[in-house]
Amino acid sequence: KNGLINQAMRARLARYKEDWGNADAPLGPDVDGDLGRWCKVQRQLRDAGRLATARVDALDLLCFSWVAPSDVDDPTRADWAGMLARLAAYRDEHGDCDVKKKYQRDPALGGWVAAVRRCRSELGAARVAELDQIGFVWQSSRSCGSAWMSSFRELRAFHAVHGHSDVGAVLGDGHELARWSEAMRAAQAKEALSPKRMAHLREVGW
Repeated sequence: KNGLINQAMRARLARYKEDWGNADAPLGPDVDGDLGRWCKVQRQLRDAGRLATARVDALDLLCFSWVAPSDVDDPTRADWAGMLARLAAYRDEHGDCDVKKKYQRDPALGGWVAAVRRCRSELGAARVAELDQIGFVWQSSRSCGSAWMSSFRELRAFHAVHGHSDVGAVLGDGHELARWSEAMRAAQAKEALSPKRMAHLREVGW
């Protein structure tokens, strides 16, 4: 049964590649979420050494990315000039550089843009200047629907107003955002926060 399911999913992924030009179906409510979840599982199985060689080879034939484009942590490891050129081409077509993270036509570009935003403080003045020159959008106008990101956006707005992230000192320790912040600090102390979330929090002075 599992074999038939996997064959059917690979066939769906092949059709996805025909439609979008890549085999990196993302997770999300506005796309084929089942296919995106299946892709995620294939990556996890391969990382754990539990994906059969034949299935790896079949996905390789589709040029499947074993690291999801949206999971890129260090944007400087990519072809910097090449990504800038792709971003400029996107701007020329769409009128701005606000590429969504899970951009189906070019998932590598979407993941790179998201990573650039998270790592601004680590890019250096020269790279930041290059991005500014082509109109890079440092804060996306698109909202992530996760509860974590919703709370983080509240914290970012607080930081913009007050210049710090000590929510309890201003709103009181019982405030919902203050409690969330304390929970994040506790998670940080236990090294339980992902590199992506830590990068977001460093934006607001953590």
